[in-house]
Amino acid sequence: MKPSVRPPGAFLLPLLFMIAAGAALGRPPLERTLFKDIPPTDPAREIVQTVLGSRFYSMRDEFAAADWAGLGYGSAWERARRYFPGNTYIVRPGTYFMTHGFDAGGRLFMEIHESAYLTLCIENRRTFTPGAIVGDFGRMLQAANRREASAFAEKMGRLEASFRDDKAHDALRKALGEDLYLGLLEELREEDYHMLAGGLMHEGVHAGLDDALVARLQAEFHAGGRTVQWDELRAFMAEIGYHASFCRWAAGDIAGSWRQIEGSLRELETMRKRPSLRPGPDEARFDRTRARAWSFAALLRLRMREVWQSARRMQDLAASFREDYVQGAVPPGPGELLRALEHDAAGFAAATGEAIQASELAVLALEETLDTWGSWADGRRPFPPPLTSSQSVNGKAKNIRWPSPAAGAAAALMKRAIRELETERTSS
Repeated sequence: MKPSVRPPGAFLLPLLFMIAAGAALGRPPLERTLFKDIPPTDPAREIVQTVLGSRFYSMRDEFAAADWAGLGYGSAWERARRYFPGNTYIVRPGTYFMTHGFDAGGRLFMEIHESAYLTLCIENRRTFTPGAIVGDFGRMLQAANRREASAFAEKMGRLEASFRDDKAHDALRKALGEDLYLGLLEELREEDYHMLAGGLMHEGVHAGLDDALVARLQAEFHAGGRTVQWDELRAFMAEIGYHASFCRWAAGDIAGSWRQIEGSLRELETMRKRPSLRPGPDEARFDRTRARAWSFAALLRLRMREVWQSARRMQDLAASFREDYVQGAVPPGPGELLRALEHDAAGFAAATGEAIQASELAVLALEETLDTWGSWADGRRPFPPPLTSSQSVNGKAKNIRWPSPAAGAAAALMKRAIRELETERTSS
């Protein structure tokens, strides 16, 4: 798993000071460019454009209508879309994940930094396309450092061998059919796009606030005049709520993949009574069924990686908000909610880790069962695996319990922040 990335924070220092400080510390100066000023075909620009143009990555259909409108998720997403590409910068090398600040005229801008998330998205965009995947995997295999090849093999499982040459690749594409083949590559190509979407939702919340009000609130907080920075609280809780919605969707998607695998195992069981596969249609049917099961195993592992990213992000956001944006005695209501949020986020991450471990064991059992089927199909053993092997895989899958993210405390804190900000707005 990739290391967690520090959550976004307010960007209040002048740009020239940041460049000078970076140079003084021996780091290269920041390259800060508006997205509108880089080519439309630049991978980073295309990725962010894809995320912002996607109804799915907004999680619009996973939010309750009252939350989408009442808590401001919908308006935050639309503001992030409006800020891109004219008021959004890409920053290399990255310092944060995403952040925001004010220009010389006091107008807010957004920044997307070169991060582990964005780098992974760019690498996957290069690799997981039909015309490039065989060649790019070949490049990984020939590299002195086999890190990329190992990561590719871990992602693909038993499908890895199908990308070592064009003949094997063409056979896989034929076995899967165009819809599943292209869908698999698209899902792998867009791994962690939801992490970018969560950050964009976070910054979209900031973009909806009055610049002068935010500047005053932040200045008063840093001067010690406030215990909670309410503008950051609202944005942090919005990002946590986003990831909670994604995790609920992902749990359903994982269950759907297991149903597909169960169907593939059931299809293999219909071949059990035959002493061997007949050449031609029987062999093609076997290859198709096994390849489908391997593909859904790869999709399961993909989704588990993404859920883990979200779970860790929620935990990090809860912990770092208290560290960076709370000082002194917090009012009892928000204080209790913050403690509940930290407890719930830590518990969700722990339970998610347990579900991932159980799922990986089930996938390994699936792969062993399919390997035994393959040995029979190749004539290297007289019988397929026992019926109990498939039953065991299905049983393991059915016993996995994916936790439901407790987002109540985050929503309550978001509502409190909205009230506090409205009070500040009307009083000023």
